[in-house]
Amino acid sequence: SITFRDEEGVDAGGLSREFFAILAKEMFNPNYALFTSTEDGCTFQPNPNSSINPDHLHYFRFVGRIVGKAISDGYLLDAHFTRSLY
Repeated sequence: SITFRDEEGVDAGGLSREFFAILAKEMFNPNYALFTSTEDGCTFQPNPNSSINPDHLHYFRFVGRIVGKAISDGYLLDAHFTRSLY
């Protein structure tokens, strides 16, 4: 069951889908310096300079858990990683 702050709803798939979509968008926020886009601009790879963010390892662990949860629950993320991540 997902509840957004000050927002109630019945999760028939829409709330969870929105939850994962919001997280996917934030995972690639350049301000976190976790990922960089490749030359084609369609896929992402880990940023070799991610250590500029002192919490980068905690964020990477969180991202991994979110990706795993999305896969486990059958949701697609609007996130395309480079082949080297697979």
